[in-house]
Amino acid sequence: MYWKSLGAAALIAAGAASAEAPMPESARSCDIHVYPADGVHSVGEDFDAVKRVDQDLRDYYRAAGRSLDWLTPDRQLTLISQLPIARLIGADNSPTTMHSEPLSRHQALEPGPRQPGAGCVVEVMLPQLMLERGGLAGRSLRVFGVVRRYDNGALTRSYSGFASSSMEGFRLKAPEDAPAATSLVEQAYRGAVETVLRNSTKIPRK
Repeated sequence: MYWKSLGAAALIAAGAASAEAPMPESARSCDIHVYPADGVHSVGEDFDAVKRVDQDLRDYYRAAGRSLDWLTPDRQLTLISQLPIARLIGADNSPTTMHSEPLSRHQALEPGPRQPGAGCVVEVMLPQLMLERGGLAGRSLRVFGVVRRYDNGALTRSYSGFASSSMEGFRLKAPEDAPAATSLVEQAYRGAVETVLRNSTKIPRK
């Protein structure tokens, strides 16, 4: 009887201890808000000249015979929604709101929450997308992102940085190349966004 009572007391004590232990950040539910960029731009250079902004992009669309409307805000949100956003930022089982209005880099870097509210709020802002090409380098897509976590309006974690993803094998010389080129651009976008989200969890708390 004594041992049974002792065992029951130990279980009660363990339950009390676990109830008082802080909940792991990954187990907390947060309201996640995602904001896209206004679209993709291009920068690059040849062996003898630096390209103007969007010059490559115009050349690609000309080769395709039409505007391909790569990575419009709505398309960005569709591609982002295919990623496990909550898990990547360490906030499993959290609802996600996709905002259709794009943000500029300046807006994303403004201080303070865009979505004030009680509890945990995470803002994922991806305001800059660049197709890049160097004279001796392959094509890649670079994403600039800002990820901030707030608890009851107080900033508890902040990250901003770039991530790039290779577009190896990219080709757009004729209209028939457009579907494969578009697929590669979107694949690179998802990869770069995933890297931004993963990197946002690797910094110390503020």
